[in-house]
Parts: sequence; C-alpha cells; structure tokens
Amino acid sequence: MTSVIERLEQEKYSLQREVELKSRMLDSLNSEFDVLKNQQKHLLEQQQAVLERKLAVEHSEFKNKVDKLMGDLDESRLLEKQLRHKLESQSQLLISKTEELCRMREQAQDTMSSEILELQIQNSDLKSFTDVLQLDHQELKYREQQLELVNCNLQKQLATLANSKDESEKQAASLYNELEKLRKTSQDLQIQLEQVLHNAQDPNSKGNSLFAEVEDKRAEMERQLISVKIQYHSLQKQHTFTKQQMLRMKVQISNLIQLQGIRADPAQLERLQFMLSEKHSEIETLMKKVEKLEQVEARENQSVGVSREAEIVDETYYIDLLKMQLSNSKKDAEKLKVELSMARMKALSESQRVLELERKLFAAENALKQGRIDIINLQVRNEELQIKYEPNEVKKTQASGCRREKFPIHVPEDTPDVKTETSEIKAVDEETPHCSTVKKVLTPIKSSDPCRNSLPNVPVTVTESTR
Repeated sequence: MTSVIERLEQEKYSLQREVELKSRMLDSLNSEFDVLKNQQKHLLEQQQAVLERKLAVEHSEFKNKVDKLMGDLDESRLLEKQLRHKLESQSQLLISKTEELCRMREQAQDTMSSEILELQIQNSDLKSFTDVLQLDHQELKYREQQLELVNCNLQKQLATLANSKDESEKQAASLYNELEKLRKTSQDLQIQLEQVLHNAQDPNSKGNSLFAEVEDKRAEMERQLISVKIQYHSLQKQHTFTKQQMLRMKVQISNLIQLQGIRADPAQLERLQFMLSEKHSEIETLMKKVEKLEQVEARENQSVGVSREAEIVDETYYIDLLKMQLSNSKKDAEKLKVELSMARMKALSESQRVLELERKLFAAENALKQGRIDIINLQVRNEELQIKYEPNEVKKTQASGCRREKFPIHVPEDTPDVKTETSEIKAVDEETPHCSTVKKVLTPIKSSDPCRNSLPNVPVTVTESTR
C-alpha cells in the first residue's frame, strides 16, 4: 500500500512538474508572441507612416503638376481669345480701309480742289494713327490680362507652397515628438540597465561573504594583470629600441664594408708601381744600349775610313779575318737578340698573366664584399618587414630561439693580401628542436686607412630570431 502511495506521489510530482513546465513554455510562447506582435505592429505602423508620407509627397507633386497645367491652359485660352479678338479687329480695320480706299478712288475721279484733297489725306492719316493707337491700347490690355493670369497662377502656387510648408512643419513636429518620446524611453531603459548592472556588481546585495572574497580576489588579480601589462609594454618598447639599434648597427657595418671595398688595395698598387718602375728601367737600359751601339758603329765607320786612307798596302788577309770575325759577331748578336726577344716575350706574357690573375682576384674580392653587403642589407630588410607586418610571429620566434652574428673589425698583419672567412655554427640547446645558433663571421681586411687599421678587434654581436 505504501509503495502504491509513493508511486502515486511520484506520478503526481512528475505531473505537477510537467504542468509547470508546460505553463512556463506557454508563458514564454505567449511572451514571444506578444513581442512578435508588437514588433509586427510597430513595423506596420512605420510602413504605414512611410507610405502615407510617400502618398502625401506624390499627391503634392501631382497637385503642383495639375496646377501648373491649369495655369498653362488658362494662358493658352487667354492667348487664343486675344488672338481671335485681334483677328476680328484687324479684319474690321481691313474692311474699313478698303471702303475708304474705294471712296478715295471715287472722289479722285471727280473734280475737286487741292485743299479738299489735302484735307482728305490728313483725315486718312489721322484715322490710321488712331487705328495704330487703338492697336497699341489693345496690345497693352492683352499684356495686362496675361500678367493678371500669371499673378493668379503665382498666387495659387504660393498657396500650395504654404499648405505644403504647413504640412511639412506638422510632420516635423510629429517626428520631433516621436523622437523625444523615444529618447525618454531610451533614457529610462539606460537607467534601468545601469541599476541592474549596479545591483549585479554589488556584492553586499547578495548577502554572501564568499562572493565578496571572490570579488576581492578578482580585483587584486585585475590590478596584478594591469601591472604585468604595463611591464610587458615597457619591455616590448625596450625590445623594439634594441632591435632598431641592431638594424642601425648592421647598416653601418654594411656601409663600412662597402667603403672599404671601394678603396684600392695598397699591396696591388705597390706591385703595379714596382712593375711600372721596372718597365721604365728596362726602357732606359734599352735606350742606353741603342746609344752605345750607335757610338760603336760610328767608331767602326771612322776606323774603316782612316785605315783605307792610311794603308794602301795589300792587306787582304787581315780584311778577310776581320770580315769573318765581324760575321761571327753579327751571328752571335742576332742569336742573342732572338734569345733576348724570346725572354722578353715570355716575361711579358708572364706579367700579363699575373696582371690578369690580379684583376680576377680583385674582382672576386669585390664581389665577395658586395655579396656580404647584400646579405646584411637583405637581413636588415627582412627584419624590418617582420617587425612591420608580423610582430606576433617575431615575438613567438624570440621565445623559441635566437642567432648571434659577430662582425669583428680587426685586421691581422700576417695576411695582408688574402681575406679569409670562417663560419662556425654551434648548437646551444640540444634538448629542444628549435635551438639557437651562434654564427661568427671573421672577415680580416687590410685597409689603406691608418686610422682604420688602428681599430681594435671589436666583435659586433647581433641577435636574430630564427624560425
């Protein structure tokens, strides 16, 4: 029995809960229905007001058009009436003129005196003048009627404009009243919202000490968060400043390397000057030898002439001996000349090869310097673009790893002509996959500037983020 009662109680409780749920759902549906109904009603009222305004505007436009057409019609009717009246007056004048002309012809046929003819002519002139005056008077009347009609049309337009102005003023007043009502309702809703927010944020209104403790902790955490944000922004500014300083240092290093590449190599200049002095000395020695040979030839010619004048005795044996010695010496001289020319050609070719190799070496060194400058400029440009377009990525990569580049400016004395470059890459953290690396680029360069050679070995350390 008790189990049956408990079961019935449970069913009763479940049915009550279902009834409450259904009633709540019905209330929510009724409220939604009321809200939708009010929204639809408001939308219909707005659409009706918009349509009424459009109809009023169109009605006023059509009314203005009709008034304008009526005014044009009245003007055309008045003009037609005036033209008809003018036509009638002109026809009457024409008839009277024809009659007068007939009378004048009849009178001209009769014998009359000259005085009567003159009087008749004057009379006809006066009549024509009076007719012209009558026509002018009639034209003025027509003009007056037209102006009256125009004035009447303008008065009608003024009345319509006054009516439209009154309607627009009434409409503006109604819109202003509606705007004031909406403003008041919005102010009331804002006040209610502020009250609700204040009540929701007030821990005393809840009557719960635990909520107050949570609010105190939340306020303390907010203060700590604000202080951490301030520190973060200051560190970020410091980091950007150091980054800019690093970029400026890189640019200065690239400019220094470029200036050093523009300067000529003093060792090469010394070699070229030494070779030039050797060539000048060779030219001087050759000139001296030529002068000596000319002097020897002149002496031989003089000695041959003197011997021919002094000795008349038959000395054929000595002459043949001297000729043989002379021919042998000439052959030896020609051989020596050929060997000398061959040696000179070999020396010249070797010097040309040396010069060509020195030119290639100098061009390769310049290309190497330019490549280093381009690499530094590209790194600077890449970092600037990363800072500009991907600041978040730069921050993430800074947390993962960094790379250091050292650019020493020391010039060793034992390598004046050869420029060496060594790069060593060492892993700093072997446990993480994104480890930072240290890159040392040692570029000893002998400069012709004494002030530059006096610089100490100052390695420039540059930290970069690696992806």
